[in-house]
Amino acid sequence: MFNAAIKSLIIAGAASALCLLASCGGGQEKEALALYESAKSLYDGRLYDSTLSVLDTLYKRYPAETDVVKKGMLLMARAQEQSAIDGIAQADSIIAANAPIVEKIAKDFVVVKNPDLVENYRVYKTLKNSPLIGRTGLEPRVDDNGNIYLVSLLQGKAIKHTMLRVTAPDGSLAETASVAFDNAQNYRFVNDGVSYEMVTFHADQCDEFCRFIADNADVQLKLEFVGNSSHKISLSKTLQEAIARSYEYSVAIQSGLKAERSKLYLNKRIEVAQKQIEQMSSL
Repeated sequence: MFNAAIKSLIIAGAASALCLLASCGGGQEKEALALYESAKSLYDGRLYDSTLSVLDTLYKRYPAETDVVKKGMLLMARAQEQSAIDGIAQADSIIAANAPIVEKIAKDFVVVKNPDLVENYRVYKTLKNSPLIGRTGLEPRVDDNGNIYLVSLLQGKAIKHTMLRVTAPDGSLAETASVAFDNAQNYRFVNDGVSYEMVTFHADQCDEFCRFIADNADVQLKLEFVGNSSHKISLSKTLQEAIARSYEYSVAIQSGLKAERSKLYLNKRIEVAQKQIEQMSSL
């Protein structure tokens, strides 16, 4: 809305200048004023997005009504400022609500430090003594930025799996994205005659998959490794809980980080709006 509003101001200003040069008239002043008063009423009611929408209509319909347009431009800047202030208040509420959730859940996670990896990661406490390398299954991890990701390991079944599918008793299911073999994110090896296939699914590749498990953590789910053929196993309750808690932890962290980013953006909007208010108030 902010970018669209600025664009509308530029368009309106250019159109007004053209009309003045062409000596176009102001016969529609009453209609323009009516729109302005409608926008002012919405502003007084703290409906700032609606205010901006009405002002956008005003500029497009009546660019020649320069006096009304100037008043509208000042009102728009004030609406943008107040909308951003409200947005910051909402962001602060989200941050305040998520902080205790993150703090509480964090106690149930163990930090894993691996010198072979660039970043540390966190696993749910029940997986601490059950390393993935010793079993066929999954390991949900949460990185330092709060992103969840999954590592799958298929042991003793050479099917060249590239994706995962999870199915509930009612037939509903979710899938990860497909990760092609590259000997890095998807790699395979043989040790003592036993095949191993390990795939890492990044946050954007497994978010819906993890959400599905979190939403269905109270029922028995089936996990399927999908490649040239498929291999199915039942997900243990322990693993389902670990994935659900990891997803919950990630969502709480990401929600807080998103709110922090939103505050930075909204503070910039306030700065721009206040400069515009100052400039237009002096005209």
